[in-house]
Amino acid sequence: MTLRCTGGFTGPAGAQTRTVDLASLPQDQAEQMQQLVQACDFFALPDKLVKTEPKSWDFQYDLEVDEGQQAHTVRYHLDAVPEQLRELTEKINDEVDPD
Repeated sequence: MTLRCTGGFTGPAGAQTRTVDLASLPQDQAEQMQQLVQACDFFALPDKLVKTEPKSWDFQYDLEVDEGQQAHTVRYHLDAVPEQLRELTEKINDEVDPD
């Protein structure tokens, strides 16, 4: 999984990328993330879940999930997504250091 975050007051200059290798995480942490991917039905989500009129300080996320047989990327604002995707984003931000 790769989560890219841009926006906020710093714009492109403050962009952050967090790469998640589930195999290198503790098993319970990896399972929680995998469960959230499944709970939000990530591979069925549209390519974009963005607000129609975002503010200049809104963060925009791009989450890419590649499970080998299938890969999908979604661009979104946190307040325009299902709760499980919001939880997954927050979990990655809290538990994975930026690249």
